[in-house]
Amino acid sequence: MKKLCALTMSVLMACTVVSYPATTVFAASSTDAAQKLLQVPTAQNVTAEMQQASYWVSRIPNANAVVLSQDQIRTFNSTARETLGTGILYDLSAYGDSFAGSELKKLIESQASVPSGDWYVDGRKLEPSDWQGLKAQTNTENIATANPVLFGVTVRRSSIRSFPTKAVVTDEATDFAYDIVQETAVLCNEPVVVLHESTNGLWYYVVSAYYRGWVPVSDIALFENKVQWEQARVHKDFLVVTGNRIRLEQTPYSQALSELELSMGTVIDLVKKEEIPAKVAERKPMNNYVVKLPVRQADGMVKFEYALLPVNRDVSVGYLPYTRANVVTQSFKMLGDTYGWGGMLNARDCSSLTYEVYRCFGFQLPRNSGDQVKIPCLTYDFAGKSTDQRKQLLDQLKPGSILQQPGHITLYLGKVDGRYYVINSTGGFAPEGTGATATARIRSVVLNDLTVRRANGTSWLDSLIKAKEIGTPA
Repeated sequence: MKKLCALTMSVLMACTVVSYPATTVFAASSTDAAQKLLQVPTAQNVTAEMQQASYWVSRIPNANAVVLSQDQIRTFNSTARETLGTGILYDLSAYGDSFAGSELKKLIESQASVPSGDWYVDGRKLEPSDWQGLKAQTNTENIATANPVLFGVTVRRSSIRSFPTKAVVTDEATDFAYDIVQETAVLCNEPVVVLHESTNGLWYYVVSAYYRGWVPVSDIALFENKVQWEQARVHKDFLVVTGNRIRLEQTPYSQALSELELSMGTVIDLVKKEEIPAKVAERKPMNNYVVKLPVRQADGMVKFEYALLPVNRDVSVGYLPYTRANVVTQSFKMLGDTYGWGGMLNARDCSSLTYEVYRCFGFQLPRNSGDQVKIPCLTYDFAGKSTDQRKQLLDQLKPGSILQQPGHITLYLGKVDGRYYVINSTGGFAPEGTGATATARIRSVVLNDLTVRRANGTSWLDSLIKAKEIGTPA
């Protein structure tokens, strides 16, 4: 299914375009922020004011009302995991000390299928022998009847791959921004279960809470046993990264933590005030959060080190309150970012944008767009609906909800002058009134209305499949 979705997205990205008028004229704005955006190219029907989260928040009734409490969100996560089942969301606590070899082989081989068509690495067309070499690295021949399970944690943001390789495998010789082997990205300080090792010993086959695949060994630190791992998974006092990305400061005292980048939604343990040492990395910890982060030691085992995080960083003590205003505000922190298929280019694709935004409130959403719309909550079904009927459904939808169309997912913002707007990380689209003759690509997080068109000429409005109000009972 992943390969099929990847091929579909590849076609969409190759056949879509956006065009900008020669001169873009916006209405005068009284705010300095809007004035600074006057020269920024946008999709059609997007004004300078619209590029600010505050514009959309001001249009939401009771924008700051809490939709769900933390207890309700935990219940929601549990229900979603039970409803969707293993294969979409994983209960890591269910793993024991060993894993059946027959099942492990099925998991690995289900992802390591050779896609049809021509594929390239650094401009060179891959031959059947190249694919055989990649499959040999999966080391399935050395899978035993029962295989030991290891318990680990990510020490930095990393990639999850369908094959144990860093090679960028593309469908075009000169296009390096779409990698068929890239499955997703996993944030720093995420617990994982390690089931297998590649032939060359450089990759682990892991299961995270929302995905499985190959991760570089260097990005995983191991615990002595499951008990220690379970204890480390419980975050009682913690920070959540609410900025797009933040960095720890440079330090000569920890190579692993010096300038470590942390993406939105990352959870890091906060050291209690009474437990803070007099010095951290030879500094007095004044006006800094003292945090505890995992690092990988030379023997591959985990060690937790203290680090300082200036109070000016965009973080929250505990999860953010789940409000419509906060959903919109968080999403706009990514506006203009690079589109990153499966999290490549240290960026986000459509579903990882929604995943990381909702992580800030404590939600554990599925990773892929097709799975996110299976979440048990209030659902609007657009199948078989006319354009007018689709608009009537959107008029009922709350801002911050997710919208699904084939191979793509967006965050709904609201209606302005009869147009319905979304923010999303997109490969591309054709402006209103154009057909399927486009060739350029967008590959950015953008704001647009639903009159834009897919490569087949159908508008995004008429392509909608479902909408989900996250957390609203079905």
